[in-house]
Amino acid sequence: MYPYSINDSNSIAGHHILVVEDSIVLGEVLRFNLEQEGFQVTWAADGKEAIELFAQGGYDLVVTDYEMPILNGEQVCDQLRNECLSDVPIIMCTAKGMELDLHRLADKYGVKALLQKPFSVSELADLIRGLFAVRAAV
Repeated sequence: MYPYSINDSNSIAGHHILVVEDSIVLGEVLRFNLEQEGFQVTWAADGKEAIELFAQGGYDLVVTDYEMPILNGEQVCDQLRNECLSDVPIIMCTAKGMELDLHRLADKYGVKALLQKPFSVSELADLIRGLFAVRAAV
């Protein structure tokens, strides 16, 4: 569901990713594995915490789950765009991939990709590297 694939480790140096995932196990797995890929990662356990962390600044990309308590992924996107006034790239991960419309999410919130669970961390890391490479080229 994404057009990027690049394996240039230089494109990730210094990039800080906010991972928003309510599953403790998956949140820790993503944090650990993305750090092993060379990214700096902060994990938020819900959408409210994610908005609070994001408001502190310093994030280059957000990876968010869709189905979460307190604020779902779409509500997180809405607050990032409308309250935080951010253009940071967003990747949404979901078990509801067939029910979500990437084009609508892209148009409304600038979501760059929709990954259907389960996905591999290397697939996510390649996508992230690709997004950073595209931003660097602009």
